[in-house]
This record gives sequence, C-alpha cells and structure tokens, in this order.
Amino acid sequence: AAISDGLKTNNSLQEIDMSYNEITSEGARYISEAIQINTSLHTLDLDHNSINDRLSFNMTVLSAVHHNHTLQELTLLNVMGDDERQVTSEVDKINNERTRQGISTLTCYWW
Repeated sequence: AAISDGLKTNNSLQEIDMSYNEITSEGARYISEAIQINTSLHTLDLDHNSINDRLSFNMTVLSAVHHNHTLQELTLLNVMGDDERQVTSEVDKINNERTRQGISTLTCYWW
C-alpha cells in the first residue's frame, strides 16, 4: 500500500520496475488505484510476481489503464491460450480508445 500511495502523489517518476516483488492480488488492486491517479508514469513492469490467478491480476491492472493516458509501456504477467486472447483483446480496446482520443498507444508485453 505504501508504494501505491507514493505512486498516487508522485508527479515526477516516469519508470518503475516492480517485477520480482511477490506482489499479491491485493497489491494489484492498490497498484491499479494508483495507476488511475498517476499522471507521470510512462513505463511499469509487473512481470515475475507470484500470482496464482494471472489473468485476474492482468485484467485488474488493465482496467486501471483505461483511466491513465500517460502510461505507454506495460509489462504484465505471462499468460497463454484463452487468457492471452483476453489480455490481447483488452489491450486492443485501450489502444482503440487512445487512437480515437489522439493519445499515444500502449505497448504491452507478457512473456
């Protein structure tokens, strides 16, 4: 919660690597809340966190990205098969919205 509180108020941080931090599903909710408010972050890496429900984690974060127009690069947890198709579909929706609004598109990775 402390990091997410910092992300909510920090207006100069542009890149943060939160990979390998044992972030939980609850942590994903806190990070998502911060992403919705933060207006300076351009790059966020959340890869390699020990989450059992990777799809839920990724979709929670992506739902917040709909409200954030400054994030340009996002690395999520690895998903495959139907889960990968859902994540791809959500990223496409975000980028379609951004294109219509004239905002830079989101580059999203998961491996």
